[in-house]
Amino acid sequence: MQNKKVKVILFEDKFGLGGIETFITNVILRIDYNLFDIELVVVNKVTDQYDSLFESLGVKVKVLVPTEELNPIKRFSKGLPAFKEYLRTNISRDTIIHFNLSDSIDLLYVYLAKKRGIKVRIVHSHNSSATSSLKKVVHKVGMIFLSATPNYYFACSRLAAEWLFPKKVCKYKKYFFIRNAVDTQKYKFNIAKREKIRKQYKWNDNLIFGEVGRFNKQKNHLFLLRIFKEIVRLKPNSLLVLVGAKDGIYEEIKTFSKKLGIEKNVLFFGKSSKVADLLQAFDVFMLPSLYEGLPFVLVESQAASLPSLVSSTVTNEIKLTKYIKFESLKSSPKEWADTAIKLASMTRAPDNVALVKEGYDVNSMVKNLEQLYLKFY
Repeated sequence: MQNKKVKVILFEDKFGLGGIETFITNVILRIDYNLFDIELVVVNKVTDQYDSLFESLGVKVKVLVPTEELNPIKRFSKGLPAFKEYLRTNISRDTIIHFNLSDSIDLLYVYLAKKRGIKVRIVHSHNSSATSSLKKVVHKVGMIFLSATPNYYFACSRLAAEWLFPKKVCKYKKYFFIRNAVDTQKYKFNIAKREKIRKQYKWNDNLIFGEVGRFNKQKNHLFLLRIFKEIVRLKPNSLLVLVGAKDGIYEEIKTFSKKLGIEKNVLFFGKSSKVADLLQAFDVFMLPSLYEGLPFVLVESQAASLPSLVSSTVTNEIKLTKYIKFESLKSSPKEWADTAIKLASMTRAPDNVALVKEGYDVNSMVKNLEQLYLKFY
């Protein structure tokens, strides 16, 4: 038993609404505060959705750059010196810093922690690629100079590990899998809840195809709309429900739905804290992403026994149940549509045994994380 609490800093560059934030929030909600002192440090914070929760738990939130910087270069120019000063004035060397990252450029923050002498520097890879050629080039350069700055490695999938970790770390599996786990009971399929939600939104007479995620190129919304146009042609009563904050390339997606003539069948739902309920009401979940680490939302959809059609670029490690079907991005929108419509007829059963067995229940994930923190300390 530790004589004092172990100080753990959870770090992220831009804290909004997404998979990394879901992971961080799950940890903050369930970690043992008798053993750990948790602080959240972010460069930018673009949502207040979790503020009251963090405050109620006594978790300090340090925002290094209070003004939102959309340009990542400008964010770095302000964030790096702010983080350096934060380390100098606030942090002892025996602190654990758990860096939650998507690409190697953010390893600059880990480099500063290494220079400061922070003994435990965990890098947790949550992604597996980048959207632009420039970002990929920058990532490769970062890997050359910065990939050895951590001394412990976490990944949500094999692809995420290969994206961010040195080759020898991947070759000899010198990293730890940290599952993108969910509250399996919260998402468990419930027919009564499904009927209630569908009645609430007047969806009883519709086939509901849903997607949850940011409006960015990675999620491939333009292709999704092309697929859905084919679905509407075959099933005119279909609705596509897009859940996510109306930012990023939202306006481009909305304009494209009008160009395709399907805007009346596309519902831009906005951000929601009721994703667990919405998944009950959907008939098929759609995720034709260009790339992913190991998406939380597909663990959630499987916990809800929701048939899900996913691009084959997503790691097959996500197939935990029979409810996942992969389709190539080389397949036509018509082929995607045909498969999606077939999936809508699948029978859903409230069974999460497979997810729990594979370690995707959030309570067991946090216990595992606690043990690793204590082991490293």
